[in-house]
Amino acid sequence: MPKFATQSWSVRRALAAREPFDTYGAFRATDERSYCVGRLPEQWADRYRSDAEAGRIVYQVYSYSTPIAWVLDDDSVVMPQVRYSPTTSSHQGLLYALDKAPDTFPQDTPREPAFAPTQAPGSWDWPRADGYPVGGEGRNGRGWSSRLDRPEEPVHVDFAPVRMEYSESYSVRQGWATSYDVGPASGVEQAA
Repeated sequence: MPKFATQSWSVRRALAAREPFDTYGAFRATDERSYCVGRLPEQWADRYRSDAEAGRIVYQVYSYSTPIAWVLDDDSVVMPQVRYSPTTSSHQGLLYALDKAPDTFPQDTPREPAFAPTQAPGSWDWPRADGYPVGGEGRNGRGWSSRLDRPEEPVHVDFAPVRMEYSESYSVRQGWATSYDVGPASGVEQAA
């Protein structure tokens, strides 16, 4: 029996074609005889049992263990107008497919993965380091290759020396002393 995602087009096509299926949740359909009435109210449970005993049910749709729709041998569809949990209500929302032709629903298509660049923008022309061993390989066996393991030059060195300066006197002169500026060495008096 095929297994589908509950809200997929495949489920709708299977319902329209009256084909048995299972889902990864609590929604399923079968063409095998069953007398399980689940949480059907008594009047609907009696109708389901009488249709089942007469051998008229050719296809039934379940949410959990409750039949939420069944198809009779004359191709009429019985859908009890009963409210259940939010999950079962969402299953009942798919039953419209029982009155449609299977080819009215599109084929499921695999989702395209979102584009995620493997390199930083602007670095497309840089050489790649794909040839270096990873995962416990290499001479050191630690899962990464050190510079000492590589006989050739590094792939790309883009680190330029950057001079960082912090001027305490400038910030104090401007009147916005920070916590780094406050203290005996800075000449700024601490408020008591």
